[in-house]
Amino acid sequence: MQARGRAVLATLLLVAFPLAVVAVGVVSVLAGLRIHGKTGTYVMLAGLAMMIALGFGLVSALRARRPPIEGPRLDRAAHPALWRMIDDLAAQVKTRPPDEVVLIGEINAAVTEDARFLGLRPGRRTMLIGLPLLAAMSVSELRSVLAHELGHYSGGHTRLLALTYRGTQTLAFTVDRLDGGPARALLSAYSKLYLLIARAANRRQELQADEASVLAAGSRTAAAALRKVATLGPLWNDYCERYVSLGARARRTPAVLLGFRSYLNHPVQRDWVTKYADDVLDGEELSKFDSHPPTKRRIAALAGVPDNPVKPDARPGWSLLGAPKIDVPEAELAVLIRDVGPRADWDEVVKRAGRASVAEGAKLLTAAGTESRLAPRGTVGEVVRVLRDGDADALAKPLRAPSREEGRRLLTELFADTVTAAMIDNGVAAHRLNWGGGWELCLGDGEPFDVAELVGPAVASPRAVDELVQNLQLLKVPAGYFCKQEPERESDPAEVRMLGMFTALKAKRKLYDLIVCDTEVILLPMARSVLLRRGVAGLIGARGVSDRKRIRKLRERGLHELRAEPGARRIPFTDIVAGGFPRRKLTAYLTMELSDGETLELAITGNTEDFGTAHDALKAFFKSLKA
Repeated sequence: MQARGRAVLATLLLVAFPLAVVAVGVVSVLAGLRIHGKTGTYVMLAGLAMMIALGFGLVSALRARRPPIEGPRLDRAAHPALWRMIDDLAAQVKTRPPDEVVLIGEINAAVTEDARFLGLRPGRRTMLIGLPLLAAMSVSELRSVLAHELGHYSGGHTRLLALTYRGTQTLAFTVDRLDGGPARALLSAYSKLYLLIARAANRRQELQADEASVLAAGSRTAAAALRKVATLGPLWNDYCERYVSLGARARRTPAVLLGFRSYLNHPVQRDWVTKYADDVLDGEELSKFDSHPPTKRRIAALAGVPDNPVKPDARPGWSLLGAPKIDVPEAELAVLIRDVGPRADWDEVVKRAGRASVAEGAKLLTAAGTESRLAPRGTVGEVVRVLRDGDADALAKPLRAPSREEGRRLLTELFADTVTAAMIDNGVAAHRLNWGGGWELCLGDGEPFDVAELVGPAVASPRAVDELVQNLQLLKVPAGYFCKQEPERESDPAEVRMLGMFTALKAKRKLYDLIVCDTEVILLPMARSVLLRRGVAGLIGARGVSDRKRIRKLRERGLHELRAEPGARRIPFTDIVAGGFPRRKLTAYLTMELSDGETLELAITGNTEDFGTAHDALKAFFKSLKA
């Protein structure tokens, strides 16, 4: 079946669904009238009940508005260059421009529409632009991407395809609003039938939207943008894990976008893209429910589109903002990172993070020295004496390594950290930024230096200690040096962020909500009347809607007021020494062991739901306690 035919059929399905809900009731009444006795009455009542449940669920979902998308708004007055480009692209593809532009913290761009009646009536449009794209893409590439997104609503192509695209978005949103009951079951099944028919039209519409990219930026730029978007995900994840995370350790807020652009331009990343881009594209799997054709197919299809050569604009995407030096840092704090300290360039961030890293190792060595009573202050001289006496294994024992070899490897690493800290504090060395491999320790002349190679032989054999002492003297590392630790930074309660929550956890026959924040959890008593309201809402598939309203009200009250709630209990992460999600027999639990010896055990009931990133955040925190 051709894409146009599938679009016609998909549109008919959208129109027919409300009629199908009414038909359930009509058919049941007719069937009940034909069946005599109580059986007919039961059939009639069951059908009418089903229709009412479906009707309430459908009306509830259809009346729901999309929640506002979080992120900085880019208004016309402050960002005229960006809006001129968007207006120009909308005119090219013969559609209306978005009503607002919002920056998000993802490798993505999209145009969403708050369409009503399963997508049959147009609504307010919002263009989403992933903040990382402003660093990764040139102005020309960004122009190509945004033209593609606006092309989904093009009036220059088949209007039915645009309606099918809008209907697909809205139907998915509608199903997501329902959380159980007959309404969700029927609408979910109906949406799968709709998607099976509509996805072919959606895939055709993707190719048509790619034609808009060629018209706006030229075929070469359009192909480059498609290829770049497909490969940016792994690079962004690697960048965040290896570099952005250094900001918290350094207690400095880095320039995320500026760093990402430098990271992408480094030969290591360029070589990776050259070598593995085809593997990434080949790894894309196609399902009959996918809305996008494979990227390789889309790039190949561009060859059949008449080219429209456009003078390339190689400026970074952020050049379209009104005041990039002000707008970018503010947007980063809004959607990418927290303010963990004063703004700093990447050289300072790496130097401070490197010092903090080796200080952690030195702290572990001091703890081992104290426990073993061989080096109670953890000074360089004490460790050297232990190594000269041949007691390396005894010093490593508190590290609890699985083997003697592993213990010595750990001891080498921690002693190297202590010596490195001494070299940094005495100005002999510093960590240097390397976009191709994290950081490296360098001496004053810029030469990389491996401290583990310096101390390793002495850990392995007392005969190498004298040579180590001579080298430490040359490097100006005093025997009495011990690594001073920076004081632990206490979180300001006003800065604590709510990440999510668990509802209806049970402990000692009482129900609780557990609010999960980034530095603490808050246990709140939960009234049983809440369960009753959730149960009623569940009958029409709106339990999730009810929960979201309740959570929104809790957020509006603020954490300070929630902590003061009668019966509320605030538990800082610093008081939790262990935790997990164990299962005993048929019941799962959320457990937390506290520093005072108390163990909290909360049963996860059939009514428990988790919202936001509550489960993932706690799971990651519990895992960090075991490290």
